[in-house]
Amino acid sequence: MKWFITKRRKYFPVMMTDSKRVSDRSLTSASILLASDSERHGSTMHRTLQQEGLTIEYAGEYGQLDEALRRQEFDVVLLEVTGDDAVEPAVAAALRVKRNHAGQFVGYLADPHLETRGLAGDAVLPRNNPVRLREQLRELLRQEET
Repeated sequence: MKWFITKRRKYFPVMMTDSKRVSDRSLTSASILLASDSERHGSTMHRTLQQEGLTIEYAGEYGQLDEALRRQEFDVVLLEVTGDDAVEPAVAAALRVKRNHAGQFVGYLADPHLETRGLAGDAVLPRNNPVRLREQLRELLRQEET
């Protein structure tokens, strides 16, 4: 487990598993699929990550992940979790993705207080600092390449 400091100077753990591998593309060329429990928050996060130079496809809400994954393969799937009530649907979506695409890297974008709520995936990343998120994604991809 690695610890990162967020904008508010709080420590936020980024948990990783060794079970899945992300392709060896650099972050700027990595294909990333984003889904969110909230259309408003998701579209904002989509624009923010695009402004950080990432190639992001926005699937919309969690239920639309399957269709996007049928159309195209992605290096990373990110599930934005905006509150406590979104944890259960996010976990269900992650499990569905893993069941249908066993090698798929699935990470969560979540606030620090949600990290201990049972999010099951390959990484939990902070959603409140896009610059830091970009750095952490780059590091995760780099670690997964080796």
